[in-house]
Parts: sequence; structure tokens; C-alpha cells
Amino acid sequence: MDVFTSSPINMTTFLPSSNTTNVTTTSTITDAVNKPLSQSSHRIALIIIYTVVLVTGTVGLVIMIRVLKTNLRSWTTIAFLNLLLAHVIFLLTVPFRIHYYVTNHWSLSPLTCKIVSAMIHLHMYVVFVIYVAILVTRFVQYYKKTDRMEFYRRLHALAASVGIWSILIIVGPIILSKYGTKKPEENKCFNFGQQAIEGSVFGFNIFLSVVIILVSCILGVIVGIILYSLIKKYGAACRNQQEFWAQMRNINLIIIIFICLVPYHLFRFYYLTHTQDMEESNEVFLSITTLTCTDMLLIFTKMGIFQVCGF
Repeated sequence: MDVFTSSPINMTTFLPSSNTTNVTTTSTITDAVNKPLSQSSHRIALIIIYTVVLVTGTVGLVIMIRVLKTNLRSWTTIAFLNLLLAHVIFLLTVPFRIHYYVTNHWSLSPLTCKIVSAMIHLHMYVVFVIYVAILVTRFVQYYKKTDRMEFYRRLHALAASVGIWSILIIVGPIILSKYGTKKPEENKCFNFGQQAIEGSVFGFNIFLSVVIILVSCILGVIVGIILYSLIKKYGAACRNQQEFWAQMRNINLIIIIFICLVPYHLFRFYYLTHTQDMEESNEVFLSITTLTCTDMLLIFTKMGIFQVCGF
């Protein structure tokens, strides 16, 4: 065979194809982004967190219901009763989340998915408002030197509860109307991240996160100022003062706020600009906010329910 007349060798066959490499890389990234949440490394974390929340939250609620005496004239008691109600409503939706993350299959209607998905946000905001109400009430008690705030009419107690739940009435319709407006993938749920950056929803999310972070920091500073003033006033003997331990109870709520709520809202600033890449991480941070359901159990075992409610 004449080597000079044979077909020329295609040298490109020996060179790597940049187009093929780019296509492969793009395909890999796309698969990673679109990979179902329940098949990712975040699945175990989500299942564990929600299981812990469901078990400890339920135990705490049962203990609170059996022990708590409903003195409707005590503001702190009213606040804790509303907190208990908020936890009960949310815990009813947790089994749906656990089942979905375990099976990677949503068998209920899209509307149910939308409600279950929105409830975690509504629960977070209502709980935060109740925490703020409890702390502000205790601050007022400290500066006015009163043992506890009471309502002298049952109508006042009812009005206070309505005021607490007004956050649900105001924020609820906004979240439900803007949350999950696009039809989710078949048999999938909790993938509304892309809609969080659309139009006014993006600004609303940023506004809520800024408010929660600022208010949390202000509350933390106030608690620090009060404790510092008590330590300065009583010195080493402050531990023998009931006034000191009354304010120490506020530390527990501040810790819960900064561990469970603030990290999510700090992360949210980054997430809202990287929704596709950080969808799974956002779900984990969001699940951490539900650990506030364990506050009832912590209150009962750590401080005693009667002390918390002012009995």
C-alpha cells in the first residue's frame, strides 16, 4: 500500500475535544443542581432534624399541656399558650416533610405541598413575634419594678392573643399568594426557591431578614445591659438575688433566637443570590429554625414551668 496516497490522518482524533468536555461538565453541573433533595447528602440531616423536632416537640407539648395552669390574667402565661398553639399547628405538618424526604415522592396535591411548605415560614415568624413579646414584657417588668403584668379583664387577654396572631393574618396571605405560584414538578415538593427572587418577593424576604436580625441584636444588647447593671449593683452577691435569676431566664430565649433563627436569615442574604446552587443548604438552614419547637421541653426541664409563667 502506498503510504503517500492513503487517506490523510485526522489529527483532531488525537486532540481532546473542548466542546465535548464543556458539554460533559455542563451536564454534570446540571445533574448536580437538579438532583432530588432526598438523594443528596443533605437528606440524612433533614430527616434527623425533623425527627428530633417531631419527637422532642411533641413530648414538650404534652408536658406543657399537663402541667400548665391557664391563668388568663398573666401575660407571660398567655404568651406561652400562644407559643404552644403555634408549635402544635406546625408539628402537624412535620410528618409530611419526613415522609417526603424518606421516599422522595409527594403523593398529595400541589395545594397541600404549598400549605405545608408555607407553614414552616409562618411558624418561624409567629414564634419570633411571641419571643419578642415575652422579652419586651420582662424588660418592662424590670424597669417598672413589677412582679408581673396582668390583665384585669378576660377581654384584654383575648385581645392580646389576637394581637400575637395578627402576624399570621398579615404575613400569611402574602406568603400563600406569592409562595409556589408556579406548578411544581410532578411528585415533587419544597422546590420553590427560584420564586423567592421574583419581583416584590425578593425585597420582602430581604426586609424580613433584616428586621429579624436587627431586633434580635437589640434584644441581646438589652439583656446584656440589664445583666451588667445587676452584676455591677450586687457584685458577687448577685447570684443570691431573685431579680438576677429572673433576668437570666431571658438568656435562654436569646440563645434559642441566635441559634435557631438568626443563622437562617444571615444565610438567606447569600441564598437569594444563589438559589440554584444553594437550594439544598437552604432547606437545612430552614429546618434548623424548627428546633424552636424544643423550647417547651427546655423550659420545663431547665427552669421549671411555674417559674417561667410567674406562678
